[in-house]
Amino acid sequence: MHKASLALLLATFLFPILSAEDKADHAWNQIVPENSDDLLEIQDRLQSLLPKVQGAVVSIEASDGAGSGVIISKDGLVLTAAHVIGTSNKKMSVRLPNGKRFPAISLGGSELSDAGMLKITKAGSWPYAKMAPRGSATLGDWCFGLGHPGGFDKERGIVVRVGRVIGNKDETMQTDSRLLGGDSGGPLFDFHGQVIAIHSRISKQPDENFHVPIESFLANWDFFQNSKLFTLAQMEEGGFLGLACKETPDGVKVIEAIEGSAAEKSGLKPNDVILSVNGEKIDNREELTILLASKKPSDEIKLEYQRDGKSQSLKIKLGNRPRE
Repeated sequence: MHKASLALLLATFLFPILSAEDKADHAWNQIVPENSDDLLEIQDRLQSLLPKVQGAVVSIEASDGAGSGVIISKDGLVLTAAHVIGTSNKKMSVRLPNGKRFPAISLGGSELSDAGMLKITKAGSWPYAKMAPRGSATLGDWCFGLGHPGGFDKERGIVVRVGRVIGNKDETMQTDSRLLGGDSGGPLFDFHGQVIAIHSRISKQPDENFHVPIESFLANWDFFQNSKLFTLAQMEEGGFLGLACKETPDGVKVIEAIEGSAAEKSGLKPNDVILSVNGEKIDNREELTILLASKKPSDEIKLEYQRDGKSQSLKIKLGNRPRE
């Protein structure tokens, strides 16, 4: 769903070329540090990156709560968690690390992934962080989270936590970079200083910290920028296809067509790869879910898929989601 409006942003900073230093076999690229020198190298790397990214981390404030976020464009586009913005077109404010407060307005988001977006409404040239390219975060990667736990505190400043990526599946990334209340919406960076995810949910367990991968934002960029909000209620009421899917390097692959569903009746089978719906390219499960939720039961869709390396298409009449 990300098209022309994302193209300039991509060309500007989404695909930074890694230097020879970044590609070298540094301690932060190793699975396990081998000695104290490796740990010191990781520490030095973190300390060199922090001044470059901290200026883009903001505290988000509204009448009904607060959270964190990160500016990712020069004109003040901010990524955060959907539960931080709550709804679209809501007046909010952001505070920079120096304490200065500026007006903002919530744009769109998804309750399914917890991805949210807002925009600073005051004109200006804002400090911003780079987004990582799709698929750049892998298991075991070193990362660090920034945020404002407990709300903005100028004297304390932004809180930094270091960890590793220990899970990265579908719409959720898991790390052992500890999160606290108020961190929601803040950025998770890789050791190249790129945003790989946004903080979403916390747990009492130190290794159960959950984040929205940057891919969830990129796949629905125009949807969010156009102040559209995807809710779980929309998913319940929208058209139902009846597929269980998983994301693979080949695309969104069918695991199962639910018995009696529109998908089963159409002849879709396990291992089919969903390519597009009504001409809209499908890159991940959330994108497919949002698109189907925008349709009504009984609407007909044209679904293009790949089976055994060959592209095929079907016209499918959507059904109603089963009620439990």
